[in-house]
Amino acid sequence: MSNNGNKIGKGNPPVDKQFTSENQPSPEAKSKGWERRREAQKILDEFMSKGEMSYKEIKDLLADVKVHPEKHTLREVKIANYLMSTKYTLDWLDRHIPKAREVDITSGGDKITAGIFVDKDILN
Repeated sequence: MSNNGNKIGKGNPPVDKQFTSENQPSPEAKSKGWERRREAQKILDEFMSKGEMSYKEIKDLLADVKVHPEKHTLREVKIANYLMSTKYTLDWLDRHIPKAREVDITSGGDKITAGIFVDKDILN
């Protein structure tokens, strides 16, 4: 035991934070947590459905938002804009393709970076 009453060792939570039947969140806190989880799932579901749309469909959706903004939710517009942004493309590439590594090519010992480079002008 340490001086503050915690067990010494990896993965042991502080004594006052351990999971017990007496140490539980309030029903209101549990309800808010579940509601937050449901909202996150709604966002993910909509993001996945928009991700299956063709490029033309997304362009048409964004054009329709400009003409009829009252027909679209803010969440829908934010997701569509994100999918069309350079940031989304770079996030996607970072997720699916490893970062470039430095490779020493025996040409005088100079380090040359090998990897994928994206021209941001092409993405817009």
